[in-house]
Amino acid sequence: MIRLAALLCGILCGAGVILSGLFQPDLLRGFVGPEQAWDMSLGLGLLSALCVAAVILALTRRLSRPLLGAAAEPVEKMLTGRTVAGGVLFGLGWGLSGYFPLAALVAFGFFAPGAVIFLTSVLVGMILCDLVESGGWPGIKGLRSRG
Repeated sequence: MIRLAALLCGILCGAGVILSGLFQPDLLRGFVGPEQAWDMSLGLGLLSALCVAAVILALTRRLSRPLLGAAAEPVEKMLTGRTVAGGVLFGLGWGLSGYFPLAALVAFGFFAPGAVIFLTSVLVGMILCDLVESGGWPGIKGLRSRG
């Protein structure tokens, strides 16, 4: 049942990205790029998604576990150098390519040429990060996120 719920949530998320057009790299360039006319579509799409998520989280805050899952995963409450460095690297990748990972998956489905290169690079970056942290070649368990 939980896998069906996860599938439905993923379909909702993917449909929202396609409907809003947030998978298009030109939206990022139009939002932050000084050489183009300012386009606030990206900001409005992300803001509306954030507002809906905030309402759902507020309504479910008192639950002992997530609606569609087992125990909630712990979240670091303190801002660390690792968090900031990860955010900077994520922002660099997003800004330079115009894609963020979900948008790249959607663009891949539309056969966008840069999406395959971007997704491959994301996987390589994740593996390299695991290699650096583990001090060697990670096994299959080493490829899991550490939080």
